[in-house]
Amino acid sequence: MKKMTLVLISIITIFSLIACTNTTKETDKKYDINKVKTSEKFEIILTSANLVENSFNTDTKRDTLELGVKAKNRSNTEADIGTGDFYIEGNKGKKYTFTGSENNFGGVLKPNEMLSGKGYYSIPENFRGKEIVVIYQPFKSTEQVKWNILIPAKVVKDK
Repeated sequence: MKKMTLVLISIITIFSLIACTNTTKETDKKYDINKVKTSEKFEIILTSANLVENSFNTDTKRDTLELGVKAKNRSNTEADIGTGDFYIEGNKGKKYTFTGSENNFGGVLKPNEMLSGKGYYSIPENFRGKEIVVIYQPFKSTEQVKWNILIPAKVVKDK
């Protein structure tokens, strides 16, 4: 009987210790890709973040960050949204805005209308593999919606 009690106490202790340990690693940290964020007029999802080749980005020592975006107008009136409403915030609050691309998204959406597209941003090469903040701030507004994302470590080559 004593052995059985001792074994039972040992098992309970082991499971208690396992349940109390913090198993979250830095690599398990969650980022905001595919998370819906809401602004006054839109539901916005960042669907992807990739470093891509972009001949329109002539900045030296810079990469082009391609952000996939889905936006739905949740207001009762037409509203516009586009690449220029987003920027990247680097360390010390420095802003990185969109760069030239023939594929930058944007448009005027009717109520409940959805728009999907990609925006392109010129960021320093040393952002590779680092966490940054993407901020949606509509033109002539102080409203801000933020996403924490992880910049990929490598540039995706054209297919």
